[in-house]
Amino acid sequence: MLKLYGQYRSRAFRVAWLCKEANIPYEHHNVTINVEGATAKAPWYAALNPNQRVPTIDDDGVVMWESAAINLYLAEKYKCPLWPKDIAGKARMLQWTFYIANDIEQPMITVMRHRNMLPPEQRNAKLADDAEQQLTPRMQVMEDYLAKNRNFDGDAWGMADFMVASVTYSMWINKFALLGKFPKFKVWLDASVSRPAAQEARKLRE
Repeated sequence: MLKLYGQYRSRAFRVAWLCKEANIPYEHHNVTINVEGATAKAPWYAALNPNQRVPTIDDDGVVMWESAAINLYLAEKYKCPLWPKDIAGKARMLQWTFYIANDIEQPMITVMRHRNMLPPEQRNAKLADDAEQQLTPRMQVMEDYLAKNRNFDGDAWGMADFMVASVTYSMWINKFALLGKFPKFKVWLDASVSRPAAQEARKLRE
C-alpha cells in the first residue's frame, strides 16, 4: 500500500488531496517538522529522503519526494480522472505546474512567513513587500488567463487546475490579502477548495 510521510499541515496536504481526487488508499505516517519544513533529522527519515523535507511517499518500493513530482506520478499511475486526455492537455498541465512552482510558490511563502507565520520579532516587512511586488504581476498572468478561460484546464477542472490549487491553497487558508486584487482567480480558488475531495483533505488538517 502507498505510504505518505508528512504532516497534513505541510506540503503533504497536497498529496492527500490528490489521493482523495483519485480514490487512492494510503497509510499516513506523521513526521515532525519545523517551520522551515525540515524534519528533526531522524536517521530513518533521512534514509528515505536525503533532503529531510516532507512529503515523501513509498509506493510499494517506489520512493519519491517533491510534492509536484509525487502528484504527477500518482495521478498517472492510478488513472486519476483529472489526468489529461491528450498531449495538449498534458502540455497545459506541465506548463502550469512549472509556472506555479517556479514563479508563484517562493514569493508566496516569503509573504506568508513574514506577514503571518513567523514570530513578530523575526518578521521582515521589507522582504514581504519585495516578495509581494514580485508576486503581483505573476498573479496577474493567472487572472488574465481566467478572464478568457473557465479553468486552467479549459472548460473542465483538471490536473492543471489541481496543480495550481494545491499550491495556492496556502493563500486561501491564510486569508492572503493579495487575493482581493485578483477577483477571477479568487472565485476560481474558492470553487477549487470547495470540491468534495478538497473538503475531505481539509478535514485531515483539523
